[in-house]
Amino acid sequence: MRNYNLANGWKVPMNRPAILMAVVVMLAGFVGGCAAVDQDSAQTALASGRLDEAAADIQAALAHDPDNLQLKHLAARIFTRRGVKYYQQGAMIAASDDFHRAVDYYPTYAMAYDYLGMIAFQQHNWQDAIRYGSQAAGLQGKPDPGYVRMAREQLRKLQSGGFGRYGQARSRPNYSY
Repeated sequence: MRNYNLANGWKVPMNRPAILMAVVVMLAGFVGGCAAVDQDSAQTALASGRLDEAAADIQAALAHDPDNLQLKHLAARIFTRRGVKYYQQGAMIAASDDFHRAVDYYPTYAMAYDYLGMIAFQQHNWQDAIRYGSQAAGLQGKPDPGYVRMAREQLRKLQSGGFGRYGQARSRPNYSY
């Protein structure tokens, strides 16, 4: 075992495992510091509406600290907000991708499920509209939104034969000549 002189004049006994542990602690502090810097950048970008920048920053933070629940929650907020922007612009594929990212990071983020339900409803995907809308309502402790009730009605009609494949009412053949 060797003694190492520190800058303050102290002599510290060190062996290889102790040196390795010191290096690991230093690296962990550096990696944690990077995540904190990226998190701060993401929050600043989110607050000023720079959503693409916020998304890049939060993904960088999560690359340094992938198990941090606070970062995951921030990621869900960022991707949901950017998804709402895409939704309002009519870019449903991009919106859906961001809402799915949000719930991948934070599986109880109700707002993202609600938007996924509304997108499914617009696409006449009644089963997903019901599933996502009910999930959102359950997470918020609220009753199912109106689009879920309408989707259930549409699904019942579809299953009973009241509608054709794409939601149009079936016409009966006219056999009177």
